[in-house]
Amino acid sequence: MSVEVADGWWDTPDREEQRRRGLRWLAGLRWWAATGAMVGVLVTIALSWDFVSTPAIVVGLVTMVAVNGVLLWRTRQDSAVGRNELLLHAVVDLVMLTWLLAWSGGVQNPLSASYSFQVVLGALLNGRRGALFSSVASLVCMLILFGLDQAGWLPMPALRNPPALLWAIALVTLVVGLGYLSLVTAERSARERDGVKAQQQDAERALGLLLEMLTALRVGVEVQDRDGRTLLQNEGNLAKVPSAAAAIQRALATLDVELPAAAGDIAGATMGRRTVERFSVAGPDGERVIELVGLKPSHPRVSQAFLTVDRTESLLVEQRHVMLERLATLGRAMQGVAHELNTPLTTMQTLAKDLRAALAATLLPATVRADVEESLALIIEETRRCRALTQSLLSTANESGRRRGLRAPLSEVARRATKMVGSSDGAVFIDDDSLWVVGDVDADRVLQILMNLIQNALAASSDDGRGPLVTVSAQVAGGLARIQVRDRGAGVPERVRQRLFEPFVTTKTEGTGLGLYTSQQLAREMGGALDLRPALEGGTIAELTLPTAASSSGAP
Repeated sequence: MSVEVADGWWDTPDREEQRRRGLRWLAGLRWWAATGAMVGVLVTIALSWDFVSTPAIVVGLVTMVAVNGVLLWRTRQDSAVGRNELLLHAVVDLVMLTWLLAWSGGVQNPLSASYSFQVVLGALLNGRRGALFSSVASLVCMLILFGLDQAGWLPMPALRNPPALLWAIALVTLVVGLGYLSLVTAERSARERDGVKAQQQDAERALGLLLEMLTALRVGVEVQDRDGRTLLQNEGNLAKVPSAAAAIQRALATLDVELPAAAGDIAGATMGRRTVERFSVAGPDGERVIELVGLKPSHPRVSQAFLTVDRTESLLVEQRHVMLERLATLGRAMQGVAHELNTPLTTMQTLAKDLRAALAATLLPATVRADVEESLALIIEETRRCRALTQSLLSTANESGRRRGLRAPLSEVARRATKMVGSSDGAVFIDDDSLWVVGDVDADRVLQILMNLIQNALAASSDDGRGPLVTVSAQVAGGLARIQVRDRGAGVPERVRQRLFEPFVTTKTEGTGLGLYTSQQLAREMGGALDLRPALEGGTIAELTLPTAASSSGAP
């Protein structure tokens, strides 16, 4: 005989296995009960108690052993145990107890207190349902015994004066039985508490891991109760940042506002029990675009819960994709235009050469001839440069970079750029002494860069009569040639200056935003770089940095 206590049957998640182990535990208790009844029979025979029918008690014990054998067979691993089987065995136990009491003095037998065991067993095996059923069934059985006693229908004489020894046996049985069942109940409660504690710890670890993952993804979480206290918050929550707290509160105020179904993503969109609001926050590393996902929880303790998601990087990626698509479209359009312009440019260059040859045989005043020849030379050179540019655009479809162009002194390239932008006399000062030190440069590419820089500098400067608006100078140091174009404007804000080299970004109302971008690409093709920085005395300095090898022998 054995009774399971250490390995409780209630701690398994499988309901059928739980019932099977409950039956096995009940079978063990029956062995103890049968043993106690056998000892009682021996005591009855020894003391010659005439209120007990020994043959009837023996029949009841034999029946109990047979039922218990069936019960053990039902606890096999492959047998199916229904949810009402435990209640059925509780009825069998009550019938057997009533039978034994009916043949041993009726309800006045002190051992009738054993009905209390059945109530506790019903609660342990079937919970509240079993406790209620066992209580009602025990009360019915006691009423039956009481009715038989009052009607004089008991099979044995009613016990009016129980022996002292019987009282002692009943008291010991009651104390030991209830003590054992109390121990089982306490152990069951301890196991349940340990299980709940373990589940809580697992849930806390899982929640901590989830919060760490959200923090790594730059997603903030916050949950608040009805009193405004924070129940849950991770390190990535922007509600801790003062500059973001006010914006978050304003966005949360829109959660209770019914937004139209056609509301856009930027203004806000209501999706079921969620509200999404997007706003910007100024942080230490610049402006960040934050998306607030407000949830309307149904939990009675929670008043509001929201997520703060940093969408800055994803928006930048989207903008880059759009920019690359626009650049690709622009590149295809420019190649088409370059192909179409090639023929008229060739015609213009040929006609200009023919006109210069015809001019040689024409009698003109010397000043007029010199002016016309200079204009024709400029037309021929510019058409050549335009053809070189169109050929370069066409070659980018098959080559990684442009071919190296003609070489010319930097001073000459700077003066030509000044003339091409159409600046007024004295507006641009060219420091020939510093430019001559640099030597020869890639004429076409440096000319295009200087034209863009001088044109931007003139647009940014204001004429206050203090001298040239723009200064072009250069210096050579550390194997680098630094060509500087300085203006006298108001300067460019840092936030705007960092983006001026992006395509389609401009501060001009009529600009395309491609001048500085194109100039930077040309500088990189020559192995150099282009940079903008504020001047100490005011204005902006645009600096083109080229390797001295590239300045003297061409781009790598």
